[in-house]
Amino acid sequence: MLLSSSPQSSTNARAAAPQQWDEGSLRRVSLRKAPRAQPHAAKRAQVAERKGRKGPLVVKALVDISSIDEIKFDSLVRRRVVFGHDEWKKHKSSGRYFRHIKTILTSKVIGALGPPVGVMTGIAAAICGWNELTAAGALPEWAPILHISNLPFSLTAPALSFLLVFRTNSSYGRFDEARKMWGLMLNRSRDITRQALSYMARDAHTYEYPKRAQFIRHMQAFPLAYKHHFLQEGSLEEDLRQFTTLTDAEIQGVLGATHRPNYVLLVMSECMRQCTMEPAHRLAMEANFATFADDVGGSERLFKTPIPLSYTRLTSRFLVLYHMFLPLALWDPLGWLTVPVTAMCAGVFFCIEEVGVIIENPFPILALDVIAQSARNNAAEMVALHEGIRELVVGDDQEMKQLSVVSQQALLPAEPAFVAEPEPDYSSEWDEDVAALVTPNSR
Repeated sequence: MLLSSSPQSSTNARAAAPQQWDEGSLRRVSLRKAPRAQPHAAKRAQVAERKGRKGPLVVKALVDISSIDEIKFDSLVRRRVVFGHDEWKKHKSSGRYFRHIKTILTSKVIGALGPPVGVMTGIAAAICGWNELTAAGALPEWAPILHISNLPFSLTAPALSFLLVFRTNSSYGRFDEARKMWGLMLNRSRDITRQALSYMARDAHTYEYPKRAQFIRHMQAFPLAYKHHFLQEGSLEEDLRQFTTLTDAEIQGVLGATHRPNYVLLVMSECMRQCTMEPAHRLAMEANFATFADDVGGSERLFKTPIPLSYTRLTSRFLVLYHMFLPLALWDPLGWLTVPVTAMCAGVFFCIEEVGVIIENPFPILALDVIAQSARNNAAEMVALHEGIRELVVGDDQEMKQLSVVSQQALLPAEPAFVAEPEPDYSSEWDEDVAALVTPNSR
C-alpha cells in the first residue's frame, strides 16, 4: 500500500535507487520501484495492539463484536497482492488444504461470522435443552417438545442456495469489472505516455517542450488521484510528493479540486492542446482520454450503486430464519448433535454470503496501490529511455537524409529507353505521288 513513510526512510530509499533526470524538471525520477511505505504511527499502534491480543479470532468476535469489522477491513488491506510465479506455485500446491485448515480459526472472514453463527448455535442449544428438560419431566406438563418435520427445510433449501449463488455471482461480476477497468487504465496510461513522447514537442529547444514534461508528470499523478478517489486510507498529498515529480503548485492544484481525476485529465488535455500536433495523433490521444473518463465513471457507478438492497435484506433474513428453525427439524434424528450440525450449516451458508458482501465493493480488495505504482514506474522508464531509443532508431540526420533519397530513387519505376526509328525509304516503297505529299518539295 502506498502510504507515506518518514522523510529519512524516503531519502535513503531514493539515494539507493538509480536516478534519471526528468524532462523539464530539476527533480530526479527513480527508475527502481519505490519501496513500500510504512504505515502511519497511529496505524502501527493499532497493528501492534491487535497483535498483542491472544486467542482465535472467532472467540474475539464473540467477546468484542464492535472491533471485528475493523479487524476484517485491515486484513483486506494487508492482503492486497499481485500474483507472480511464486504466488501461483503456492496457490496451486497440494498442501493448500492443510494450510487453509490450519488458519481457519484466525481467518478474518470466518471470524466476522462469529456473532451470527454464535447466536444460531445458542438458539440450537436452547432448543435442545428445552426438549431434554421436557422429556425428563422437569418442566410443566403443558410444555411441548419443540420439533417439526424436516420437509419444509427440504423444500426451501434450493431457494436459499439459488439466492446465495446469485449473490456471489453478482458480486464477483462487479469485482471482475473493476479489475478490468483498472487493467485498461494501466494499458492506456502506457499508450498515452508513448504517444506524448512521440507526438508532442519532439524538439527540445521549442517552447512546447516543457508542456510535454508537464503532461508526463500529471500522467504519473493520475493513477494516484484515481486510487484515492475510492479509498480512504493514506494521503494523496504524501503520495504525490513521494511518488511523482509534480511541483508544489501542481500538487496544490490537484488537492484543491473536488473531482481530482477529472482535474488531472483536464491539465493533460490542456498541455496537449498547446502543442502542435498532427490531427490524427491528436485524435488518437483523445481516444485514450475518453477511456480514462469511462474508467472513472464506471468505477463510480460500482462504488455508488450496490446490489439492490432489497435483495441483500432478503438473503440475510432468509439465512437467519432458516437457521433459527433448523434445530426443530434436527432434534428428532440427531438429538444433542443438533447443536454442532446447526453451527456447521450456519457457518457454511453465512460464510458464502459474507464472501459475496465483501467482494461487492471491489476497491478495498484490489491491489490498486500496486497498479498505480506500475503506471508511474512505466511512465518514468519510458521518459528515461525515450531519447536513447530515438537516437538508436533515427541515427545521424544527414546520413538518414541520404539514405532516404537513395531509397526513394530505388522505389521509383524505371523509364523505358527511347530508341529512334530509322527514316523510311519512300522512293523504294511508295510511288512519287505519295512521296510528294509526305516529303516537302525540294524545289
